[in-house]
Amino acid sequence: MVVDLVYSRPFLLLVSLAFTSHYLYNYYQKKQKKTREEIHDVIMFEYMEGEFRQSKHSRCKITHSMDKLLKYLDSARYTLDICMYVMTNMDLANAVLKLHYRGVKVRIIIDADMAYTQGSSIRRLEKQGIAVRWLKSTRLMHHKFFLIDALSEDVRVTPLVMTGSLNWTNQALYGNWEDVIVTSQDVLVKQYKARFEKLWNEFKPVVATDLKYY
Repeated sequence: MVVDLVYSRPFLLLVSLAFTSHYLYNYYQKKQKKTREEIHDVIMFEYMEGEFRQSKHSRCKITHSMDKLLKYLDSARYTLDICMYVMTNMDLANAVLKLHYRGVKVRIIIDADMAYTQGSSIRRLEKQGIAVRWLKSTRLMHHKFFLIDALSEDVRVTPLVMTGSLNWTNQALYGNWEDVIVTSQDVLVKQYKARFEKLWNEFKPVVATDLKYY
């Protein structure tokens, strides 16, 4: 009886330590999630918007709204998922390539008819090894959103969804009235993430043989 008691004490101590460690780990994880930065913002683009200024995100002078958009884009650390009807703006294409070269996993879903419209960035991005998918259809892929770090489990980053009326074109960025909503709201990020994954699974990869027709 005494022997059993002696041997049971280390066992009970180990069980107690394991339970305490598990509790503290879960508590820390929950606390970290609660302390994630919350971001809720709106970027408004206006025709003839104010003064153009120098920016570290562009070789040319750009508007405050464009600088803000590029700043959010540059914040991606792990993943960037883009679902966009049309992409022709060079600054945004350069920002995406910069992230790709930095090791960020980039995926793009694009409307098939607009993929290789005049000035489209898709050919350049695809040639650099970025995964692009489309679906040739009579219907439009008319979404305009992108997800930053939505696939990351790193509690130090804040997953974002950015969505609105804005296409990634010079006309939209500098010649129209447009908007982009920015939010880290978990429910919305998850819904857009699910939407992206659904389309990604349904759409087809753009391959080299497709390029010759454009």
